[in-house]
Amino acid sequence: MILPRIWVIALLVLLFLAASAFAARWLTAENRERAAVVELLHLQKEGDASGMLALLPGCAQKPKCRADVNANARTLRGGGRLTILRYDSGSSYAFAASSGASRVAWDRGGATPAVVQCVAVERRG
Repeated sequence: MILPRIWVIALLVLLFLAASAFAARWLTAENRERAAVVELLHLQKEGDASGMLALLPGCAQKPKCRADVNANARTLRGGGRLTILRYDSGSSYAFAASSGASRVAWDRGGATPAVVQCVAVERRG
C-alpha cells in the first residue's frame, strides 16, 4: 500500500516541477522581450546606429531597414533619461513561437515630445 502511494506522490511532484518550469519560462518571456526593446531604445537615444543594427537580425542587409535605423538614430538622439511611458507587446502571453509589432511610447527627457514607435518582435518557442 505504501509503495503505490510513494509513486503517486513522486509523479505529482514531477508534474508540479514541470508545470512550474513551463510557467516560469512563459512569464519571463515578456520581460526578455521588453528588455531587448528598451536596449534598442537606449542605443537609439544615444544615436548608435551600428549598435541598433547589431540588435536587429538581418536589418543590416536590407537597405530600407538600414536607412530607417540610421534616420532614427540621427533624429531621435537626445540627452536626458529614457522613460518608458507605455509598452504594448505584440506577442504577449504567447505559449509558442509568435511574432508581432510591439508599440512603445517613450520620452527622452527635457522639452522634447514623447515618441511612439512600433518594433517588430519575434518570440521563439
